Amino acid sequence: MPNPFIDAHAHLTDAPSAAKLDSVLARAAERSVTVVVTAAARPDDWEPIFRLVGASSADRTGGVRIVGALGIHPWYAASAVPDQEEEFRAGLVRLESPLIGEIGLDFGSKGLAAAPKETQRSLFAAQLALADEMRLPIVVHACRTGGEIFSAIRPFRRIPAVLVHGSVESVPREAVSERFFFSFSAAQTAPDRRRGREAVRRLAASAPEQIVPESDYPAGGREPAGVVETAALLEELGARPSIAAARFSEAFGLFSPK
Repeated sequence: MPNPFIDAHAHLTDAPSAAKLDSVLARAAERSVTVVVTAAARPDDWEPIFRLVGASSADRTGGVRIVGALGIHPWYAASAVPDQEEEFRAGLVRLESPLIGEIGLDFGSKGLAAAPKETQRSLFAAQLALADEMRLPIVVHACRTGGEIFSAIRPFRRIPAVLVHGSVESVPREAVSERFFFSFSAAQTAPDRRRGREAVRRLAASAPEQIVPESDYPAGGREPAGVVETAALLEELGARPSIAAARFSEAFGLFSPK
């Protein structure tokens, strides 16, 4: 039975150095974190992700399995180019357990400063269509989108699983279906973070087994090892992170390469 501690969302390619990343993964292994999902933000992250996944497969990451997600974050939507789809497809085929991410929408001030709403929507729709065609799970960024993020995903019925990462203001009833999971970090669940803790409580009332911890490393200086404490905080708020981790791992193919 796999250890239940997973980091559902990180950006290992943003580590300041290879030596620093080695230390980060060693500390994660010491805390019994067995899997880290590392998501791309831009195409420049894809090749480094291939190298990390390859090192993981060769058992050179301290016993931590790294699962890669390829995609273009909404902040970088304006930099996407029309002929990138073939490169995208070819990259997904290179991964043992391919995921598409980090994709999504960000209508907060930072997101809109980087890319207009329509540019974000167009790119998100294209990436959803590819995930639907290839029947791949997705990692989604959602910030100040209201229910639009869920409305955009709804028609794509062949996407087997969805992880919603980021600020979740409201979750419609249909999004509490078994294919949706939600990840929260220590920055959102710490005792002084009332808004984030309330969001977890609301979700836990209807979907306690669909809430998983994330580090969002290196944002805020958090490391994958910290998901152990985050899982405990989620449990205090009514979630069942151990059960959720097992369900998430199965839905996203984290332990069974395809």
